[in-house]
Amino acid sequence: MKQKIRQWFSLMREKNARGILLLFIVLFNLLLWIVSSLVAYVIAPDHYGNIVTALWASGITWMLEPGFYDPAVPIAIRIISIIVILTSMITFTGGIIGYVANIFSSIIDNAKRGKNKLHLYNHIVILNWNHKALELIADYRYDDETTAIVILSHHDKDVLENEIKRKLYDAKDGNKKKLSIIVREGEVFSKRDLMNICIEDSKTVIILADESEANTLTHKDMLSMKTLMLVSNLKIKPEQTILVEVKEQTSIGLINDYIAKHSGLNDQILPLLPDELMGRLIAQTLLMPELNQVYHELLSFEGAEFYTVKNMKAREFMETHHHAIPIYHLGDTLYVLSSESKDIELKREVPLHHYEPLIINDQTRYHEKHIVIFGKNQKLPYILDSIRLYERENHVKIHISQMESNEAVDIKSYTESIEHIDHILILSEDNLDPSEYDSEVLVTLLMTQELAKKHQAQIIIELLDPKHFDIAQSYNVQNTIISNEYVSRLMTQLSKNRKLYPLFIDLLTYDDESSEDETYEVYAYKAKDIIKHAFPLSFSTKALGIYTVFMSGNQDYIWIGTIKDGKLNIFKGNLDQEEPLTINEDDLMVVICK
Repeated sequence: MKQKIRQWFSLMREKNARGILLLFIVLFNLLLWIVSSLVAYVIAPDHYGNIVTALWASGITWMLEPGFYDPAVPIAIRIISIIVILTSMITFTGGIIGYVANIFSSIIDNAKRGKNKLHLYNHIVILNWNHKALELIADYRYDDETTAIVILSHHDKDVLENEIKRKLYDAKDGNKKKLSIIVREGEVFSKRDLMNICIEDSKTVIILADESEANTLTHKDMLSMKTLMLVSNLKIKPEQTILVEVKEQTSIGLINDYIAKHSGLNDQILPLLPDELMGRLIAQTLLMPELNQVYHELLSFEGAEFYTVKNMKAREFMETHHHAIPIYHLGDTLYVLSSESKDIELKREVPLHHYEPLIINDQTRYHEKHIVIFGKNQKLPYILDSIRLYERENHVKIHISQMESNEAVDIKSYTESIEHIDHILILSEDNLDPSEYDSEVLVTLLMTQELAKKHQAQIIIELLDPKHFDIAQSYNVQNTIISNEYVSRLMTQLSKNRKLYPLFIDLLTYDDESSEDETYEVYAYKAKDIIKHAFPLSFSTKALGIYTVFMSGNQDYIWIGTIKDGKLNIFKGNLDQEEPLTINEDDLMVVICK
């Protein structure tokens, strides 16, 4: 029996030490009350009259009122009362205060460690951690609909919070709203930890590739896949979106064919391969460097954004709406470009129908280019593939020279035989420690300054860390692509409206040989290369200019902006405003077309 009691006590002490302590405090002081009252009654029965009176007039009074001392009672009772008062001050008053203080301390500690259950709704959940998370958080400051972000990963909570504070301090802007950002240190494979961050009540779940461990795994996307397998089996609501970052093309097939299909979340799970998306975006920028400015606006919450409209034709929308530009259809969805969602509903009183036809040049606007690429990473195959598709689609030759070395002697000897260079691309390296981000890129940039000057070539560089942007600008690099920033902007846009996914894929991908239908891409043409007309060409309003190009080009050309003297102007706001739109022959027209 003694062993069983000791065993029970030992187990309870390990499982619930706080409960055992409270039980001991209660029992000890209950015993102290009863024993002291009985002793007092035995010593002075006439003073108390009966045992019940002694219980309420002696021991309990001494314990609850430590300052109580009655000199009228016999000296023996006075001594007992002093002993009870002193003992209860330690074991009762002090014990209860200590116990409650410990509870408060635990509550504060749990909150600090992120162990309490949250009660949030329509928030953003980020699972796992890499440096794209910092860009995601920074970009969400521009989204009026996002008020709270919760990050759950196994990384040290204090370290991540300090990184986020530094990022937001560097990106400080008084006009941007504040976000509630909660960092939880926990296990993304734990259902309890996921439920504690109210994942089932979130608006969007973003599963990032954990780059700190990906290189040690046979399958690079194992962490993302396992996380998705658990999340997809929770009670995900139809309006929720799950974005999954992967590093291998095969992972997309596994996610779509097995996880999404099995869970019935085909329309809600969006696997993203950043290397492919960025490779194709870099290729377009390499062919038309001005597109860097265009994508910088289109993929952020600043300026114009893409929205979706149901069951409406592009021409009908363009003729009746004057605060948004229709792009194209996909199924029953029309994609439109506008500065705000509310502007999509605004209509003109009299539909737009009249225009003066123009002759659209669709044959000779593509020019042969000579490109030199320095560096190599996982985006390079997609860059080369996009250039190949561009050549096939537009019947033009793009000459590409590749070089991995950044040694000055090697660069000089390799490029001496090249007669002409239009564009120079410098790629960032893969799998670097964050402290070494962009080192090779910046060194190569130094080495290629004279080469670019000799050929009057434009330099396009890829950076991973936005902090190095100012360094690139100091060397007069006009087109700097910050990969992590672009990927995060794609994710934030998709978290807001997952139906934009097909649009982004189409815009970034040139048609391949097996494509049955031509898709739309973004181009930046000189006006003289797309319109056969005497310049300058003027329109009374932006709406009239957009409509004229749209109708003249068989409804396949959507003019969304201009670039004059290097300054981008994406059309937005009231397109019917009486403000002449003038285009010169060397001005660039930003067009979305097949």
